[in-house]
Amino acid sequence: MAAAGVAAAATGAGLASASETRRMPESATPRELRQIADHYRSVTTTYQRAANVAPTRSLATYRRSKSRAYLQWTIDLWHARAERARVDALGAVRTRAGVTLPQAPPLRAPIVRRIAYHRDLAWSLQKVYPGRPTAASDTFRTTQSVDYRRWALHLWQQRAAQAALAVSTHVPERAATPSLVDAFTCIHRYEGAWDSNTGNGFYGGLQMDWAFMRLHGADFLSRWGTADRWPVWAQIEAAARAHRSGRGFAPWPNTARYCALT
Repeated sequence: MAAAGVAAAATGAGLASASETRRMPESATPRELRQIADHYRSVTTTYQRAANVAPTRSLATYRRSKSRAYLQWTIDLWHARAERARVDALGAVRTRAGVTLPQAPPLRAPIVRRIAYHRDLAWSLQKVYPGRPTAASDTFRTTQSVDYRRWALHLWQQRAAQAALAVSTHVPERAATPSLVDAFTCIHRYEGAWDSNTGNGFYGGLQMDWAFMRLHGADFLSRWGTADRWPVWAQIEAAARAHRSGRGFAPWPNTARYCALT
């Protein structure tokens, strides 16, 4: 497809056209431009895998090019594809895992805001799987280095895409509907803290015993141990599985009644 045709298609899809994507500095070498194109191609492929769609096929002819104009066009093209793949993948992840994700900033937002978004997105997904967000600093907010900020942006874009793929791969489709999340959040208020482990044989914010954890949360039990160590979403998911199995709210007779649940 001609460059103008691709840019028009990207603009029509509401994504970043060549005029919307940040220009690379004139000092950037062809090698550096090829690396940036590789980055957005990798992000695209990772998000496409997370959305369970076939990766976009490409001959990657840009890797042999020294033309700045052609390499910039290639960056714009893969940036637009990465944006589309991210939207598709996050839609699939929301449906599968029932997770709330941060709102994306405008494409022309300052780079600090875009870095913060991809970092927060990665953390939101990592809290679902594997349950721990990557430790990081806020250096990108205070540094005056343009190169460092661009590196940080690419790093968090890649981490967010990988986190989306991990959730898509490892997290089973949720039994916890929004109404059940609300119900078990209410029950939790009368049961205990999410990290409760008082030695009474019941664990977590919904006070699960060993039999309950083995039956309805065996995958979480093997991954994290007792329920007081599970992410909140996993505790609610195990309770929702019990509800779906026919037990309803019977394991929480008193606290369910406090929440007007039957």
